[in-house]
Amino acid sequence: MKIQKVLDSDVVMIFDECTPYPATEDVARRSMELSLRWAPRRRNAHDELGNDAALFGIVQGGVHTDLRSRSAEALQAIGFDGYAIGGLAVGEPEHERNAMLDHLDPELPGARPRYLMGVGRPEDLVEGVARGVDMFDCVMPTRNARNGHYFTSFGTVRIRNSQYARDMDPIEPGCGCVACSGGYTRSYLRHLDRCNEMLAPMLGTLHNLFYYEKLMADIRAAIEAGTFLAFRESFYAARGAVAPAL
Repeated sequence: MKIQKVLDSDVVMIFDECTPYPATEDVARRSMELSLRWAPRRRNAHDELGNDAALFGIVQGGVHTDLRSRSAEALQAIGFDGYAIGGLAVGEPEHERNAMLDHLDPELPGARPRYLMGVGRPEDLVEGVARGVDMFDCVMPTRNARNGHYFTSFGTVRIRNSQYARDMDPIEPGCGCVACSGGYTRSYLRHLDRCNEMLAPMLGTLHNLFYYEKLMADIRAAIEAGTFLAFRESFYAARGAVAPAL
């Protein structure tokens, strides 16, 4: 808590244990209960420091609905400014993660922000929002850029593939990022990547972050317009896919 105050964090997280996957119900229960024992101590420490940043509790419990419910209820009894969902995107199948989000949606207060930790792909963000999530964090935009994977509205451009050796298009036509609007072609980016030139991951990172920011801005606009479900359908259609069932 002291470190986060010194860092002047806008959002402060309590200390918790990220339950591994797979985990038996007994292991998940003991992990969740450990996090719950820590939670009031973090709440008190945060308040004693006079920190006015938003303090988030973290719901744990693995893929066990009863444990998740217990965690969510106990954290709300303590009282936090927002509620994070931890211990997902740690190896569980996508349908299990979405099932947990479906379960928690009515169990977390609608007036408080919800933060899904460590997620994820563009598809994961869309599906998280469809299940009541407001906030995300993930290394994927930057890590994938370092490995030549660039996100676009039509899917992922894997710049190391030979098909881009003479491709004179930008990563995504019409994109306003520095890489796409600055005249850097897929062919040139592939050349930079093959030469281990640092400019390749730098430009790829700028593109991926721009794409993620635009995706979230488009999601917000669709929610405000009451057209999120239509946006979700078009998001998948642009990738040649069908939106999974809600």
